[in-house]
Parts: sequence; C-alpha cells; structure tokens
Amino acid sequence: MSRGGKVVLVTGATSGIGKATAELLAAKGYRVFGTSRDPAGKSSTGFELLQLDVTSDESVAACVKTVTERTGGRIDVLHNNAGTGIIGAAEEVSPDEAMRLFQINFFGVMRVTNAVLPLMRARKAGTVINMSSSGGVAALPFAALYCATKFALEGYTEALRHELRPFNVAAVVVAPGPVSTPAGDTAMRAGKHLPEYADRRRKADEMSVRGIRGGMDPKRVAETILKVVRDDWPSPRYPVGLQSRATNLAHGLLPPGTFEAAVRWGVGLG
Repeated sequence: MSRGGKVVLVTGATSGIGKATAELLAAKGYRVFGTSRDPAGKSSTGFELLQLDVTSDESVAACVKTVTERTGGRIDVLHNNAGTGIIGAAEEVSPDEAMRLFQINFFGVMRVTNAVLPLMRARKAGTVINMSSSGGVAALPFAALYCATKFALEGYTEALRHELRPFNVAAVVVAPGPVSTPAGDTAMRAGKHLPEYADRRRKADEMSVRGIRGGMDPKRVAETILKVVRDDWPSPRYPVGLQSRATNLAHGLLPPGTFEAAVRWGVGLG
C-alpha cells in the first residue's frame, strides 16, 4: 500500500459515486475495499468488493472484520455512500416505507460508522465521509422522506465531528447536486397514490429522473472525495456542483419565504 498505507472502505461501490470514488482512490494508490449487497458478478477495477447490507448489524460486523483481518486492523477512511430515495407525497409514504429508507440512508450510516470508529479512535486518526445532497439543505416537494434522511445525516455528522475532534478523527459531509447515476430510476416509489397529488407528483418524478440522468459525472464527486481524503483536517461540508453551491448560499442569504418560493420555482411547481 502507498499513500501512507491508508485503507479506505466505500459502501455502495458498484455504480455511480461509490464506484467512481473507489476506482479513483485505488488508482491514486490507496488500498480500497468497496461493498455491495450482492457483489456476485459485479465488476471492480483496482479494489476488492465485499458483501455488505448496511441494514444488518451482523453484515456490518462481518464486513468490517474481513477488512481488518486483511489490513492488520486498519480502516483510515470510511466513505458512507450507500443510499437510495423514495418518490411520493409525504402523505403517500407509509411509516414502514419511511423506516426502510431511514434504515439505509441514516441508520445504515450509523451502523457502519459505529463499527469503524473504535479502530480510528485507537489510532487517533481517520476520516468519516457521509454523502448528503442539496436536499440536505432544501427540502424538495415529493421527496420529503429522502430529504428528511439527509437533514438527519447533516445534523448527525455535524455533532459527530465535534465529538471526534479530540481523537483527530474528522467527520465530513459531501453534498453534490444532481449526479448522473441510476438513482432516479432505482428509487422507491410510495405504494399509496392519492389522486389529489397525481399531476404534481408525476411532474416532480419526471423532473427528478430527468435531472439525475442529466446530472454531473460521478467522477466530479469522486475528485472532491479525493481532496477530502488528502486533507490533513478537511472542512466540515463540501457542496459539489453549481446547484448545490447555489442552494447552500441562497439558504443562508434569502429570507425564508423567498427561499421557499425559489425552491418551488426551481422544481417547476410554481
């Protein structure tokens, strides 16, 4: 291993941001382990691909154990990338559907982070990178529960950063705008459909999928993550892309009512 022997664990590494990040870091000389719920037949270039279901305590423990057995107990960087979304009006999403989403996007991050932190604290070094989005700052109509997971993740990471600082472990949020990945097509849809929301939901769904398909190359996000990994003490939050940076800026500068109107205009709902 080069790059000081740093070991990187990337969850959700078979497509999109996770795969681009794992490949880039491996090409730059880091020892990278990627994960997938079902790695059989999946390709990986320059990194090892392991099985991991972030919703399972047993699966997380087994994955971390496998990595540490192969690296002498080291995981220097954790990139919590695995995630999904759900499209539907807030009223249409059932508590069970919302819990499945939180199990992946939020509690999954907690599980893997809690399994890795003892290793980082013992060495007094490490970086935890959590994937948010512009939806972690601006709640979007018909993506209420997805945004709720990202709002929760932003608050969790901010507090975690304070708690880990004495151990020289950094917790960081990377928040891209739309990225060209399969996420829009693979996102869950609410099982309940209320006719009162049908027209606007369909419009929001089409716009979301179209925006993701036309989004930035995942390699742009991977380059930001490489920067985080290289920094001795990275910043708390990294927006990626014009849309994410503009959302972040507008949220801090505009009056709440004006910002709210701008969000509705931005998603084409007037």
